[in-house]
Amino acid sequence: MVAGYLGTGYHGVQLNKNVETIENELRKAILAAGAMRESNFADLSKIDWSRSSRTDKGVHAGCIVFSAKLLLDEHATVDPATGRVQALVDALNAELPPTIRIFSATRVNKRFSARRNCVLREYEYFLPLSFLEQSFLATSTADTSDVDLDAAVERFFAALREYEGIHDFHNFTKARSFFYRQRAQQKLRRVGGGAEASTGGDDDDDDVEDDGGERDDGSYTSAEYSDEASQYEDGLGTFRKELPRHRRAIYSCSGSLVRDFCGEPFLRVHIVGQAFLLHQIRCMVGGALAVATRGMSSDVFRAAIHTNRIVRVPIAPAEGLVLLSSSFGGKLHSVSLYEDFNTKLATEHKDVSHRVLLSAEEDAAMQRFREDVIYREVSRAWKSVTKVDRWHAYLARSFEANATLDAAEIAALLADAERAQHEKKRRQRSFVQQNRSNEIVDNKPRGVLPRQFTTNLCVRYSIPPGIFTNDVCRGIARHLRLGNVPIDADEQQIFEYIDKCGLQALANEGRMLRTGRHAPSSSGQRA
Repeated sequence: MVAGYLGTGYHGVQLNKNVETIENELRKAILAAGAMRESNFADLSKIDWSRSSRTDKGVHAGCIVFSAKLLLDEHATVDPATGRVQALVDALNAELPPTIRIFSATRVNKRFSARRNCVLREYEYFLPLSFLEQSFLATSTADTSDVDLDAAVERFFAALREYEGIHDFHNFTKARSFFYRQRAQQKLRRVGGGAEASTGGDDDDDDVEDDGGERDDGSYTSAEYSDEASQYEDGLGTFRKELPRHRRAIYSCSGSLVRDFCGEPFLRVHIVGQAFLLHQIRCMVGGALAVATRGMSSDVFRAAIHTNRIVRVPIAPAEGLVLLSSSFGGKLHSVSLYEDFNTKLATEHKDVSHRVLLSAEEDAAMQRFREDVIYREVSRAWKSVTKVDRWHAYLARSFEANATLDAAEIAALLADAERAQHEKKRRQRSFVQQNRSNEIVDNKPRGVLPRQFTTNLCVRYSIPPGIFTNDVCRGIARHLRLGNVPIDADEQQIFEYIDKCGLQALANEGRMLRTGRHAPSSSGQRA
């Protein structure tokens, strides 16, 4: 099911005791429509319930996908060509409030999971241009009439670009006290021989669920960290150990000016990534805002992203955040949200029916809901004075905490990080070159391409991971074996070669290799 909803008045999407959530509304509608047994109402895991993303309190979704094993009425018709079950859409919308809509329902392969098969999530964040100007009040005593707003906007956009790539976002999540306590409890259970308790739902992109509390600014007391935190932070609370859970890939992060957003100029942030930590996007926006308004120096901001130094990053209000879209993949790639360049490739699997979840008409209805309902609510919510005052308090606390950081120490940390990155690239290049010599006769791209090449390919060309990118990698690996690309070429040189040949031409070659057909001889020229 492809759905959209207004997050106002709900404590996020996921079921949570004693508070209203989107999934509670959905399960009531599904039960009323006769698509679920009453015995499964309390435990959605019995019907393999899954969602493509999890949103926090107050966050809206223009497009989110749910998957489950539902009961179909005997009169419900399944379109044999598309898998659509329009009767289910009509029945659910009749039970749901107007702020929650189902745009399509499709019968898909039983192995599909909205969470596990989701390879990319896309968000947007809107904030008034006036909010950027007002943010200077928290960190400067100067008259706002002297503020160069155009320069601030450019700093904001530049800071957003800094997030692209693979980084350790340990400073950009506000769930650490929960995480530390959770890990300590799990350790106690293991020591005691007890079984680890179920979380009551599937584990998706947000690692821990928002409890609806008000302290989402990160103002946790030292007592809450206590012994648990000492496992991950030094005794002074200065540095944090690297954890794999904090490493996230951001394919695209950019900003633009919308001159007329419900009658007022707004800034729009567009973010595409694999998965996000709790509050990560709001912290990313807050960090960029702090840099733009001189609430954080550019060096401290870069240290927050590129080093393990603990930096206080303010969190932007939830009301501007909208889940925009998702992309799906996997070995079978049996489902696509839209018909795209991966769809045609996925239909080559003759044993599995490939389904596209949104037609042009359904997509148009979804866009109307987003523009008429969600965007209007976003504009209205920003008019609340308390939102601005609360943000000023966050920004001021962040500014005060980071003012104690030693500039020379931060500069040295950044220099060390840059040297470490260069050394890492040198070792990787040496390893890859050795592998290329050993693997040059094979047909597998992994042995001849740099590590994380596919992710960096997606970042550079703003394309989702999937069959297409895998075919591109096969194609470029073939050119390396043919000698069209020097055996010692680094990642940047490979990208320059891709620019020369064209993504589509290399993908076509890779596809022929994948399907066992003979690829044409290549001379490195554009096809």
